[in-house]
Amino acid sequence: MDINDKIIQTHPLVGWDISTVDVYDAMMIRLHYLSKEGADRDKPSEQVLVDRTLWLTTDVARQLIYILEAGIAKIESSDYIDFYHRKH
Repeated sequence: MDINDKIIQTHPLVGWDISTVDVYDAMMIRLHYLSKEGADRDKPSEQVLVDRTLWLTTDVARQLIYILEAGIAKIESSDYIDFYHRKH
């Protein structure tokens, strides 16, 4: 297996559209991210892609908030190891 097969392809999140959809008691979210080609800081901003529209119920939105807050707390705690800045 090639080492490149083990790398998870990521796309930096650069924005989003979020709104309520009162008729369905739900929320709509669309994420904006940089394409692989646009991930370079020197590339123009037109490399920003807008993902498909996702619908979230209020329960799912609360779960998402909880998971994001837990992730932030973990990163900000002393238990988190910053692998990118650790010296060997």
